[in-house]
Amino acid sequence: MNDNQPMVKIIRRTVTPDEAELLVKEIQGTPYIVGYSRQEWLQAENIRIAEDDNGHLMGVSLNSDFGQNWTKIAVLYVREEYRRQGVGKGLFYAAIEEAIARHRNVYTISANPVVVQMIHDLGFATFPSLFSFPENLQNHRASIYRHTLKWLANFYRIQEIIRKHYVFKLKEDFVYAIRLV
Repeated sequence: MNDNQPMVKIIRRTVTPDEAELLVKEIQGTPYIVGYSRQEWLQAENIRIAEDDNGHLMGVSLNSDFGQNWTKIAVLYVREEYRRQGVGKGLFYAAIEEAIARHRNVYTISANPVVVQMIHDLGFATFPSLFSFPENLQNHRASIYRHTLKWLANFYRIQEIIRKHYVFKLKEDFVYAIRLV
């Protein structure tokens, strides 16, 4: 980090109502994150926040536990003015370290090239769709499928998936990734 970049402090805490509003608005403008509603942000308990020295929100990772021993890194978002400073990497690594310390497998999905590179760097098993699980991960499919169906059963998310499909016309392929403990 150079002298012009702020110090990054990563802490686990809930978001404020103003932060929830900001996150919903900014994430709606990104192609790679489907997003969560304001209410979901306010109810979420497993959030990591990257803050600068003045307590300004730099980025966030939203993680959710599911099944008996799974954690999904559901959102990894860095505000535009703080990108390319290691904020996302710090959030992503902190989320993974915390899940592994609790003996939980980690699951995530991304089309963002920066996140996909981190997934590969950390040795995640990757696959191109929910219907192409690697042979050695077949016994984990049911947990992932149940979680995905529950995640999709949400009006806000369905609306955002459709809206983003038309707004961003994404050509990137999503990478599905699992890291077993």
